[in-house]
Order: sequence, then structure tokens, then C-alpha cells
Amino acid sequence: MLGLNLLVRLGRTLFSGPLADSGVLPASYYRHLALAAMEEENYPEALGYLKWAQDRLLTQVLILRLRLLAARHDRQRRGLEELLASPGPNGRQETYRSLLAEEERALELLGKYEEAAQALLR
Repeated sequence: MLGLNLLVRLGRTLFSGPLADSGVLPASYYRHLALAAMEEENYPEALGYLKWAQDRLLTQVLILRLRLLAARHDRQRRGLEELLASPGPNGRQETYRSLLAEEERALELLGKYEEAAQALLR
């Protein structure tokens, strides 16, 4: 019995990746993977699994999470813009500019992820 259990676990490990990417597994399996990816904040992976899960509610939850995260990044971006507008040491101004560029890049990525999630709802 132990040998059979070991073979089953080995088979799952070897074939779970290729099978998951093919879309032939049940939708509940992809929902589970999408939730795990969302928990890890791996949004591109979650979008990939939601394509196979075809779960509108879970897609809407992802869109909500993306919008909340985008709002947080937007608040940070506005704060950095205020810091750049105020006079301060030159060394910090350069740091603020680099942080502002990162925040803008994050907002751009989150916007792309939201567009992809919206496309799944159509």
C-alpha cells in the first residue's frame, strides 16, 4: 500500500504542471490554484488559472483586489509627488524620483492586469 501511495504522489508531482497548463482538469482545481496565486499576490498566474476556471465571481474578486492595490499605490505616488514638490536635500529628491518611477510602473502593471481580468468577464 505504501508503494502505491508513493507512486500516486510521484505521478501528481510529475504531471500536475503539464496537465494544469492544458486546461483539461476540473474547474475546481483551477479555482484552488487561482486562490493560492491570489494569496501570494501572483496576479499573472492567477489570471492564467482563472482563464481555465471560468469563475466570474472569483474574477471579480481579483479585480477588486487589483483596484484596492492600485489605490494604495496611487496614494503613495501622490505622497511622493508632494515630497518632490517641497524643497529638500538633493540626495532625497533622487530617491523620491526613483520611488515615483517604481510606483508609476506598478500602477501600469496593475492596470494591465485589471484589463486582462475584465477581458475574462466578457
